[in-house]
Amino acid sequence: MRQNLTHRKRICAQHLQTLSEISLALGEKDRYTLAHGHRVALYAMRLAQRLAFGLQDVRNVGIGGLFHDVGKLALSDRIFTNREMHLPHDLQQEVRCHPLIGAALLKNIDFLKPAVDFVLFHHEREDGNGYPFGLKALEIPPGAKIVSIADCFDAVTTDRPYQKGQPAASAYEILREGCRNYFCGEYVETFIEEIEENGSIQDTGPNLLLADELVRSVAGYSVM
Repeated sequence: MRQNLTHRKRICAQHLQTLSEISLALGEKDRYTLAHGHRVALYAMRLAQRLAFGLQDVRNVGIGGLFHDVGKLALSDRIFTNREMHLPHDLQQEVRCHPLIGAALLKNIDFLKPAVDFVLFHHEREDGNGYPFGLKALEIPPGAKIVSIADCFDAVTTDRPYQKGQPAASAYEILREGCRNYFCGEYVETFIEEIEENGSIQDTGPNLLLADELVRSVAGYSVM
């Protein structure tokens, strides 16, 4: 038993080192994307908690948020240096691959498997016009719907190379309008209640301690 536990800890430690290296590589390529993932993880966990998800499910949603854009590590540098609101068609098609790439990076790590679908499906839409598979409504896992809302809110309210961050009220409007096609209306209203009561995240940098503790807790390697 002790030998099995030691072996498990060794494997977890190796995976944690790999994930750390992936995150650092993504940060070197685009610091905004790294910090964005950390904020999305926090927002996603807050929404999952408010929706009364269990502790392990909240953690898995957080992992999904943390790594939702990790597939962008494989994308062209032209995407990260772009300063235009709309990407050229070829780059748009490349960006649409990032959920598939991200899921492929994570799927072979046992303790992250529950979060892989949240990475894979976070750009699916309620009306079925999302990507990569065109899932709709109940076909989309709840965790992916949560990550999608957190992703949108943070993208709207923070400064990006091609746009200045907007106030939370503007993000609320975008989310509510998106309920017609993009987002789950119930989740959107619950998310807005959460932000109104507890505020948005002010620190724009990556929280490396959060990432380490969150991944370790999901792995069972240590307690959060």
